[in-house]
Amino acid sequence: MQELEATEAIKPLRMYFYESEYKKQIKLATKCFVKDVMVTFDNLEPPMSDTERKWFEKHPQFCHVFHLEKDSNHMVQGMWMLLLRTVDSSKRKEVWFIVNGVPIRYGLREHALISGLSCRNYPLGYKEFGDRKFVKRHFKKGESIRLEDVKAKLLAMGEHRDRLKMMVLFFLGSVICAQTKVGKGARDVLEFFQRAVDDLEFCENFPWGRYSFDYMVKEISHTIDHFGGRVREKTLWPLPGFCLPLEVSN
Repeated sequence: MQELEATEAIKPLRMYFYESEYKKQIKLATKCFVKDVMVTFDNLEPPMSDTERKWFEKHPQFCHVFHLEKDSNHMVQGMWMLLLRTVDSSKRKEVWFIVNGVPIRYGLREHALISGLSCRNYPLGYKEFGDRKFVKRHFKKGESIRLEDVKAKLLAMGEHRDRLKMMVLFFLGSVICAQTKVGKGARDVLEFFQRAVDDLEFCENFPWGRYSFDYMVKEISHTIDHFGGRVREKTLWPLPGFCLPLEVSN
């Protein structure tokens, strides 16, 4: 699958910046749009049904996200200070930072404790699970399925039996694995999400914590490898993925 291939890549990635770069700054941004999801859901016409609201608010993993304050600002400066101090490590399933001489690990355990998402093992055959029947019902062949396209479909659906699935697709693409770009030039939401939402029971039980962690580690590796150990100031760089746990760990 394209979304996780980079995590398993054989090519070695630079996982650190040189010490000379620690005082440099860039404009770090994130595409994790928790507030936009909440506002969009609140503005649905007709309003969210009890079934739709309960699916999220009582979800074993997502419920805590729906009790957060609707804050559109992210603490990205703290995230940048952590990224600058990433340690070069042979381990690709965890990230280490050195802050004031203190080693800080951000691994699957930390991600599970902070995010509240399930980080248990993936179910067998999960990469081939699901179907695109739902997506094919609402998106014509060749039609883009970017996050903004999903949002537009959701707002236009009205009282439709598939609306909850479209809400889940919008949530997954906006929060769990937010992508690098939105709008023009953006990719379609991950194909795995497109197939997963066809089965809402699967979406309740899947280990989204492990999936979002693998995605985030891949993006951290990509960010640091892109800069090659040297910071080019005044750069605007997006850090996608589920950034909330990293913000809290600051």
